[in-house]
Amino acid sequence: MAAADEARLTFERIADDLRQQIRDGELRPGQLLPTQSQLMQTYKASSLTVQKAIRLLRNEGWVIARQGRGTFVTRSADFEDAFEKVAGDLQQQIYTGTLAPGARLPAREVLAEHYAVPLNVVTNAISLLAGNSLLRYPGELPGDEVYVRDWDDHGFATQLIHGRLVRKIRDGSLARGARVTVDDVVDTIGGDPESADQALTFLTLEGRMKKAHQRNGSMAYVVVGGEFGTEVPVAVQPVAESDEASAAPQKEFPAAAGVADLAYKLERALERIEELEERVERLEGRHATETGA
Repeated sequence: MAAADEARLTFERIADDLRQQIRDGELRPGQLLPTQSQLMQTYKASSLTVQKAIRLLRNEGWVIARQGRGTFVTRSADFEDAFEKVAGDLQQQIYTGTLAPGARLPAREVLAEHYAVPLNVVTNAISLLAGNSLLRYPGELPGDEVYVRDWDDHGFATQLIHGRLVRKIRDGSLARGARVTVDDVVDTIGGDPESADQALTFLTLEGRMKKAHQRNGSMAYVVVGGEFGTEVPVAVQPVAESDEASAAPQKEFPAAAGVADLAYKLERALERIEELEERVERLEGRHATETGA
């Protein structure tokens, strides 16, 4: 065995072999990958080693995991479906408050593991939501840290108020004919009067509300429609929700961001231990060969 090949870790060699099978057409787009048990038997490897190989292929976009069904060779349509899933769910969690204003997102690797998608899908979804004034990077360029924007960001406040008003109209909290003012929106949802007024104006332009003068001369907005075909100004549409979902989100992250990050770091530490054990075994084998033991 060549020195360079020997230096490669077991999970990398497994990933290399599966990657070549995909290139050669032995594993076709949409085809189910062998099960973890089958791969363990084929490559005489541990469960953790096989999991690391599959994770590497998934992060590179070669395969995609489907909950309860297994891992499949990626098709071109899988990327679009995965992108919509991640972007839509992150947006919904911002609108519901699961991801509160100012909160830090879990690491991209944690999100990729949670959604079972390649890292580039998570990166693109985050970039889109950042462009839609929902997320922000601390520096001028995208980095590892990503945060939900704060209420003091006017564009974000307008987006968030708009999204939450849409939810209230959908779930019946704001029924047809309901009358609200800018002050009502600030008191019940949050934000500043300017952002609230702009969000209400968007709903008026969309034909979902209409302006109405009150007896005291102030302006109110009356709900005139509850069906939303498009949801301007946010480009990514929230996913369909049931009545129960209006009270609590159907899906949250597996744990708080801090716990998820800790679990990710622990898993990486265990992987590092296994890598070191493999290297020690190779060094011991090489020493035994050199000494003739």
